[in-house]
Amino acid sequence: MTTDATEGANSGVGLASQQQQMTQRAQAETQRTMAAMKDNPGDSGSFGNPFLTQHYPLLVVLSGPSGVGKTTLTNALMAEGWPARVMVTATTRRPRAGEIDGVHYHFRTAEQFAQMIAQGELLEHAEVHGNHYGVPAGTVRETLAAGHDALLTIDPQGAQSIRERTSDAVFVFLAPESLDELVTRLDTRGLDTPEQRALRLINAECEMAQAVKYDYLIVNRRDRLAESVNNLKAIITAEHCRAHPRRATV
Repeated sequence: MTTDATEGANSGVGLASQQQQMTQRAQAETQRTMAAMKDNPGDSGSFGNPFLTQHYPLLVVLSGPSGVGKTTLTNALMAEGWPARVMVTATTRRPRAGEIDGVHYHFRTAEQFAQMIAQGELLEHAEVHGNHYGVPAGTVRETLAAGHDALLTIDPQGAQSIRERTSDAVFVFLAPESLDELVTRLDTRGLDTPEQRALRLINAECEMAQAVKYDYLIVNRRDRLAESVNNLKAIITAEHCRAHPRRATV
């Protein structure tokens, strides 16, 4: 019994010693981390606390097939006062009823658009359904430099170009419940000729296959816009809570 008691006591002392050593090592590591953050205040976050990560603005690319509801989703997000900036795309497409130049799109002639390309003003550009679209690079850079999230609403072809020309962007694919549902959306919208509608549906099948390349997927269900808005907000919030934040470069 005495031997057992002695061994138990020795075991307890050994465990306590190990715990004390672990505590000392943890304290030393914390002190080193704090010292490093003090020497490099740009990495220390708020109030010099290394556990409060510094804010880095996000480059969020929302993409999906034509007619899935990308613009409707971003408009609803902005209507709730979400602190982000929606980048306005340049296009050679003719304005639709109610669309305002500089608000919904930067409407340009084919000659003006070609000049923007020649002068390197576009971050990406592509021909989609017979019209040219492109994202002005300067606006995106200025938005990120000012500390604001930049939200791009573009087609999958443009999203692929952004993926190749930038780093650390967040890619979100907006999908319909089914292609039949997309057909219904396009018919309800009533903005296309039969030929344009057929082309959009052919392209949509190829575009849906690209969803696996994205970071996130949101299914935009009919009459459940609020759900899609909440999902997009959750994605942006989660990205801002990353222990190792993205640092978008354009």
